[in-house]
Amino acid sequence: MRVVLALSMAGLLVAVSFWRGPAPTALAQSRTPVGTIHTGKAFRFNKVADGVYHAVGTGALQVVGNSAVIVNDEEVMIVDDHVSPAAAWVLLEEVKELTPKPVRYVVNTHFHFDHAHGNQVFGPNVEIIGHEFTRQMLTGGKSLGMPIFKNYLDGLPGTIEVLRKRVASETAPEAKAKLQVQLQAAEQNLASQKELRTVPPNVTLRTELTLHRGSREIQLRFLGRGHTGGDVVVFLPRERIVITGDFLTAGLSNMSDSYPEEWVTSLEALKKLPFDTVLPGHGEAFTDRAKIDYFQAYMRDVWAEVGQLKRQGVSAEEAAKRADLTRHKGQIPAIQGPGVPLLGVQRIYQLMDSPAR
Repeated sequence: MRVVLALSMAGLLVAVSFWRGPAPTALAQSRTPVGTIHTGKAFRFNKVADGVYHAVGTGALQVVGNSAVIVNDEEVMIVDDHVSPAAAWVLLEEVKELTPKPVRYVVNTHFHFDHAHGNQVFGPNVEIIGHEFTRQMLTGGKSLGMPIFKNYLDGLPGTIEVLRKRVASETAPEAKAKLQVQLQAAEQNLASQKELRTVPPNVTLRTELTLHRGSREIQLRFLGRGHTGGDVVVFLPRERIVITGDFLTAGLSNMSDSYPEEWVTSLEALKKLPFDTVLPGHGEAFTDRAKIDYFQAYMRDVWAEVGQLKRQGVSAEEAAKRADLTRHKGQIPAIQGPGVPLLGVQRIYQLMDSPAR
């Protein structure tokens, strides 16, 4: 049963839905998941402010996206929990080196596999918070059928086979050792994916939620559809930090199930927040707010250019090759030449045929 509250409960909650009944985290991982074997530290915790860390993978374990760790007066909040139960488990183990305080909150910035597929390791005393759309997509494993996840999962065996061949043929000791670390990480990730089950948030929001945890204020905001239909950003007003998931990254976010035209407008809402530092879901933290403008300009142009090709009757596959956004490479170094990822082009074609989706 869903109960919508608008009152103070562990802070001020606005338009928040609590899902009662059997807690979705009640069957949390009770043992160490498979796939946790790694060499060295899996994360580096970059301190951004007192008690606030940007957790970035080292490559020792496949985690794919970044997370953030917020150490409050009495407990810890994790923002995003990576690509697998193994990655989330190792994150929790390494967080213990930062603080003995327990993790009591997890935020899913969105439902994608590299940000929410560690949810199952958290017990019933942990509140997993996300947008209602994120809950919808993770309930019953709906997210597992998304092309972005299926493509990722289907590609793992081939990646492992290539790495095995490279390890076997490499003769330089240092290069061989690096390849062996990559191979081990890929093999462990594939093993962990076999134990995966999606667990949805047990606390949801529609527009915003504010937690007051001791001396820290934590605002969760839905600013409009963008990377997905339910992106949440985490804003720390005192620290002037915003944690953005894939709503805003250090480079380009994938557009496989995005809303590009709405995303541009939603980013205008982000600009109104008084922040200095962005902790993105991919890439290093940054302070250059102009990155928002660059990404908005890119999305406007990719929508216009791909849309023009569609109106000319060009197939999505051909449009993905022909669309030329190289005029943005000075601001977005990830752009190396003509072409746009096919999943993004297919999404634009889909939205042009059915704008309400």
